[in-house]
This record gives sequence, C-alpha cells and structure tokens, in this order.
Amino acid sequence: MKLETASSLEDLKFGEDQLIPVVVQDYISREVLMVAYANKVALTKTIETGFAYFWSRRRKELWLKGESSGNMLKIAEVRIDCDNDTVLYLAEPYGPTCHTGMTSCFHKRLKDAEKVENKYEQEIASEIVSYYENARVVKRRWVRDGSKKTYEFILSSITEHVPPPSPRVIAWLVNKIDSITSDNIDKVVVPEALGLPIGAIVSQIKKKPMAIVRKKPFHSDEYLLDKVKYASGYEKGSYYIYGVKKNDKILIIDDTISTGGTLEALLQSFIKNDVKVTDVVCVMEKIWYHGSDSIKTKLGIDVKSLIQVNKKGNALKCVFVDYDSKP
Repeated sequence: MKLETASSLEDLKFGEDQLIPVVVQDYISREVLMVAYANKVALTKTIETGFAYFWSRRRKELWLKGESSGNMLKIAEVRIDCDNDTVLYLAEPYGPTCHTGMTSCFHKRLKDAEKVENKYEQEIASEIVSYYENARVVKRRWVRDGSKKTYEFILSSITEHVPPPSPRVIAWLVNKIDSITSDNIDKVVVPEALGLPIGAIVSQIKKKPMAIVRKKPFHSDEYLLDKVKYASGYEKGSYYIYGVKKNDKILIIDDTISTGGTLEALLQSFIKNDVKVTDVVCVMEKIWYHGSDSIKTKLGIDVKSLIQVNKKGNALKCVFVDYDSKP
C-alpha cells in the first residue's frame, strides 16, 4: 500500500480525555498484537525512543510497554488513519505482547461468529474443489523402480499455480498450516519445489528463517548439512540441505506427497544428523500412492496433508482433513 503525505502530531484528533486509540501490529508477521491508548506525551516518547509508550487509563500514568517484563515493542513505523483519530504502531515485539503470555491479545474466538466463519470456510473449500475439477492429470514415465510404468502428475492451481490460485486460497492454506503446527521451531524447511510460496509466508508468520533444500549445490560446504539421494515416482536426483544444523527444530512444508520418496530421503537425513522434526505438512496428497502411510510405517512420522485427492474414474475428488490446533 502506498502511503499518503505524512501528517504531524498537531494533526491528530485526541478525545475529550486527551487520549487516542493505538493499534499495534507486528511488523514482520502482520498479526494484530494489542490495542491501547496514548496521549501526546506517550506518542512523543514513542517517537523519541523508538519503543512503544502508552497512557494507562487505570493507573493514570505513562506506560512503557515491557518496562518490567522486558517484552517491549520496537517501533518500525507509525501511521495514522484517514480521520486522524487512530494511530497504528508497526512494531517488532521482544516477547509475548499479552499479559497472559500469548503472542497477541487477540487469541480468543467469538463463539457467536462460528456461523459466518464456517460459511467463509465453505466458500474457500468450494473454490479449491473447483480447482481440482478443472485439473489435468498428466502421465509421466515411472523412474523410482520397476514396480510401475507411469506416474500420474496433477496439474492444478493449488500446487502448480496454473492458473494461479486466488490470494484468499493461499491465505487459507497458510493459516491452516500455521494453526496445526508448533511455533517452537528454529526454521521452516521447504524442498526446492512448488511449495516455496506458501513456505515463505508461513516462515514470515512464524517469524523464523526459511531454509530451502536445493537440487543443485548452491553454496560452500560450510552451510551444507547433507547431500541426499532421492527418488520420487517421476524424478531422481540429489538434495542439498543448506541452512539447517544439528539440534535445530524444524517444520517441513512441501506442496505434494505421492510416493513419499523425496520426503523419506530428507527425513532419514534429518534423523541421522540429529535434527528435530516437529511437524511435516503437505498441501496435497495423492492418496493412491500411499506416501504418508509409507513414511509412518518406516519412520514413525506423521505427515499432515491438508487436502487428500483421489481418483474416481476420470475425475479427481478431494477431501479436507481436520487436525488439532497447534500444540
């Protein structure tokens, strides 16, 4: 969003109590963190120090957020709304913002809003179903072993981005992944594949670095954890795992699981190198290849697939899988 010409403190419209509401948003994740009030002195101190100050209506005193807890808010931007009567702090939090220990004060759902939320979910689900109703199945030569002759590749908006999916579908997928995976990680790890766009947004929301597993050597061995041979149904090669180190806790995100060959190779390497895999999420699973079952049987690791796709004649049918919210 392009911002308009800047205004000054003198342009702000304070209430009769000489206060103005302040919304705080995480500069990195864009999550809304809290709402409080400030007077002119608090705003001035915020601008002078680079940390968020407010006015406590209960204690009737100036308040530096995080002064006692250490959970301060480092200011990146200060904006005002179109009426000059509300302020927005874009800030980098130094810890949980809510007094309960939660990242954001807005961590509770309104039960009465379930109906409208479910309606929106149904709209998104219908849009995703339409993508698969219009998807193409392309046959490729099977290369993993001698068990089959052809591999069935699904060309869809969800995983191949042809045609590109709507931004709200991407947002829905990202929010689903965030809600069912742990925040207690060091990195988000994404194989060099079509899951990169979603992995990048999840990385931003979780505020953790994203390590990309490459198909070619990209850097010096200083950053290389391992070189891994893999074989999927239609492709063989090597993965170069950069940016991950021993004892890291990681979330793995991939766009698709079919045979599970690529994921299995990566997981075996992470286990060998003492990397803790907290969650593995795939956007879509072709369940007739039984990749998730294979990984569970061989490695004891659960793969969470948001959408399970199956064939019914020449048509593709998808099922949405519900998982518990993040631990």
